[in-house]
Amino acid sequence: MDSVIDANLPFPEADLRDHPPRNARVILGGLYFLARTIDKARAKINGTLGEYKIGPGISMYLFEWLGIAENDFEEAVRTLKTDEAIVAWVHERSDELQYDDINMKLSTRAIRDDEHFQSMLPAYPMLHEHPHLRNWFEIFDIDDQWIFDPKNRKHKPTGQYD
Repeated sequence: MDSVIDANLPFPEADLRDHPPRNARVILGGLYFLARTIDKARAKINGTLGEYKIGPGISMYLFEWLGIAENDFEEAVRTLKTDEAIVAWVHERSDELQYDDINMKLSTRAIRDDEHFQSMLPAYPMLHEHPHLRNWFEIFDIDDQWIFDPKNRKHKPTGQYD
């Protein structure tokens, strides 16, 4: 079926009820997770976040390490529209010399211990099937697939990307 995009949404392509955000490993503007966070911010503005959230979570660490407030980022996404303009905005407000360190911290962030793992099971039920996973990027890879498996769907698909 061809994609049907709701032109009435501020960001019609950002319906995370129909597809996951970009992969955590996509590098945009020199940063992991920025593209994914932009997708989630666009979906939040749309009211189409589906199973996703911005915080608490890795996006909040990204904001903290960049020195950017979530509300300011969301407003930038709302007004600037394009990835390129948002990247320029982020670069103006952060230290690009810190990006390698930020990327290392993001890509190695993991579930801390068994107690933390147990506390994550309600939010990430797919971990029952993958008890060995601890790295968040790996968890997001599996979770993005799991969420859109028809047997696991909590939100009815809109049909935009069927």
